[in-house]
Amino acid sequence: MDIIISEWMGFYLLHESMLESVLIARDRFLRAQGRMLPCSARIWAALVEAEDLRLDMANYEDFLGLDLRLVGEQQLAARTAEPRVEEVHGRRILAEPLVAVDLTDLHQLRVEGTRNLEAQLSFRTWRQGYAAGIAFWFDVGFGRDVILKTDPGSPPTHWKQTVVYFGAFPAVESGDVLEANVVLKQSEENPRQYNISVETL
Repeated sequence: MDIIISEWMGFYLLHESMLESVLIARDRFLRAQGRMLPCSARIWAALVEAEDLRLDMANYEDFLGLDLRLVGEQQLAARTAEPRVEEVHGRRILAEPLVAVDLTDLHQLRVEGTRNLEAQLSFRTWRQGYAAGIAFWFDVGFGRDVILKTDPGSPPTHWKQTVVYFGAFPAVESGDVLEANVVLKQSEENPRQYNISVETL
């Protein structure tokens, strides 16, 4: 083959693990000077707030004179137990987005190169707010500065953004630093899915 063109991207780039199939096809069929489109990819991460969710949970503190915080904690745990695919508005972002994963050249990426990815991120907040989680999105490159973007400021796509919630809403001030260790690991039970963990430091 002279060229492989494939729309393999999933939520947060890697969901469904279709990139591995494309890389196997590359190794089997693409000639030495052949091209892959897209040819590069990046996963971005940003610290975000979720004021609607936070205020909704705060209502449990005084519900018609009753303290239902225990119920609220259970509701919050249920609603934040798994990553959520949603459209994140730019006003929710609390710090400069960072590149979490940079797959610079898909021509050189090993087939198993995305099975376990880890990133140490350090966010410096640019305003005060309540940190609710980390949002992930991606962009892919096609060479010659042609980039498909799925960030909150770009036209919406069906990929939207993926948010991993903390299950708490720590207050932050402008200039605060929040460090996080992010791990994206392909599930052993279902290789089409990833386990995403976020640990704040």
